[in-house]
Amino acid sequence: MKASTIFKDFFRKEGSIYLLGLLVLAIIDIGFLFLPELVGNAIDTLQYNKEGLSTYIYYIIALGSLITVLKIISRRTLLGSIRRMEYLFRQRICTQALQIPATYYELHGPGKVMALMTNDVTSLRVALGLGVMIIVDIILYSILGSIILIEKIDFLLAAQIMTPIFFILLAIFVLGRILRKKQRQAQNTYSDMTEFGQELFQGMDVIRAFNKERIIGNLFNSINRKNYNHNMEVALYDSLLTPLTMVAPFICVAISIYICGTLAVKGAMSVGEFVTINSFIMLIVGPLIGFGSLVAIMQKGLASLDRIVEFMDIPVEDVSIGENQLPLGPIDIRYLNFTYEGSKSPTLKQVNLTIEPNQFIGIVGKPGSGKTTLFKLLLGLESAPPKSVYINNQDIRNISLGTLRNSISYVPTQSYLLGTSISDNISFGYENSNHISVQEAAEMATLYRDLGDALDNPLSTLQEEGRDLSGGQKQRINMARGFYKNAPYLILDDCFSALDAITVNTIVKTLQSVQNKTIICSSQRLEVIENADQIIVFDDGMIAEVGTHQKLLQKEGIYYNLYSAQNRRGQR
Repeated sequence: MKASTIFKDFFRKEGSIYLLGLLVLAIIDIGFLFLPELVGNAIDTLQYNKEGLSTYIYYIIALGSLITVLKIISRRTLLGSIRRMEYLFRQRICTQALQIPATYYELHGPGKVMALMTNDVTSLRVALGLGVMIIVDIILYSILGSIILIEKIDFLLAAQIMTPIFFILLAIFVLGRILRKKQRQAQNTYSDMTEFGQELFQGMDVIRAFNKERIIGNLFNSINRKNYNHNMEVALYDSLLTPLTMVAPFICVAISIYICGTLAVKGAMSVGEFVTINSFIMLIVGPLIGFGSLVAIMQKGLASLDRIVEFMDIPVEDVSIGENQLPLGPIDIRYLNFTYEGSKSPTLKQVNLTIEPNQFIGIVGKPGSGKTTLFKLLLGLESAPPKSVYINNQDIRNISLGTLRNSISYVPTQSYLLGTSISDNISFGYENSNHISVQEAAEMATLYRDLGDALDNPLSTLQEEGRDLSGGQKQRINMARGFYKNAPYLILDDCFSALDAITVNTIVKTLQSVQNKTIICSSQRLEVIENADQIIVFDDGMIAEVGTHQKLLQKEGIYYNLYSAQNRRGQR
């Protein structure tokens, strides 16, 4: 994606307002160029006689008032449109973040996206706002001011006065290229620090429980030190630019005062002309004083733009959601082999499996045996190899992701709750003709037993991530969300771990009575899948055993050992 594509929506909506702000800013700069002439003429009037002095005073007051009004308009239009650009960019990044493959977050975490939406977008806004304003000032004052200056004094004299500027521009060009590279490094480490900080605060309970504050503090200090070093490198080059842009303009002013002062003493120039010329010099070199800051602002903005463009280049998934659902049919998995990107060994190996419609399928296996990976492939969170996974006799790769995910209700291992009402968490903004009511879903998940009052009160909201709920309550709300969707396929990924035996038994009986639905349930608690139509045992990425509960016990294999171990723990 080109940078121009990023700005397309902004300029289509706000381009006219933004350009109006720049036009008004240009008028303001031109207005300022009249001030030195007016002040110089007023001083000459004082020197010779006082006639006409009041006229110049009125002109100066009127010009100052006009410039003030125009500055308000310019700031309102230019900076207002830039703020709306900031809104549009954050919206675009958020939309992109919701559409890129979920594997991106497994590799990079959420820290980079958070840094893009905060630090990088802000840097770009400052570059297009304050940075562009400084550029307009420099161009207009330098070009028009220099033309007027040459008219007031000869070209050779003007060149002598402005000589230091040419050297400073060369130095700024060289240092600016280095600064952009350093800015990009600094912003990358800022993303890393943001991600680590998020992980740190999310796991605060575990850190405190294991008394690992010092170790985590040292880890944060390490990444913070790296961020500090990169930012100090930026500060080093910025500290070289700032003095150069501050000193060179004042050298120009000193040269001007000496040359023009000498001419004024000799009578070759009036006092008013002396003031006018030096005022023009100040107008020309004034914006150049901020040139060092401008370079830092623009280079930081360009580095942020590079990062945003790179992120927007990530291919997106077609996740358009309609009411289309796959009809209930068989799920066929044929010689499935799958290896995660960057992994050397396959996670799933030669998996062959057929799941008939309306079956309750139990899946069991040690952690890392491939159960969750299989679910990710069925949901399209990972791309399945061609001709390996079929749903209702269709290759899963030929099914649109919107239709596929609309056809599957998924209850993950880790509960994900929003800081809103329980009803909103269950419905999750999902609206179509297929879903059941929130009350029915809550009943299926036995939520009315202890959360009935909160369910019936729409003003009752949960704390962030449901911190005011127990682990079992979170899991049941998570289940209710899956039941509410009422898709023909239901996947339960080890979501019974925090529930008591009575609740588990109630929910399982409810699931077994459901009609026109294929249920695939993974659980480490074998009583959940004990009465399943078929139990599949995974081991080291392969299907080790398949059968009903009784048949697997008779084999005295992996399932028998797991069941025996759990029964011994239960008897204790």
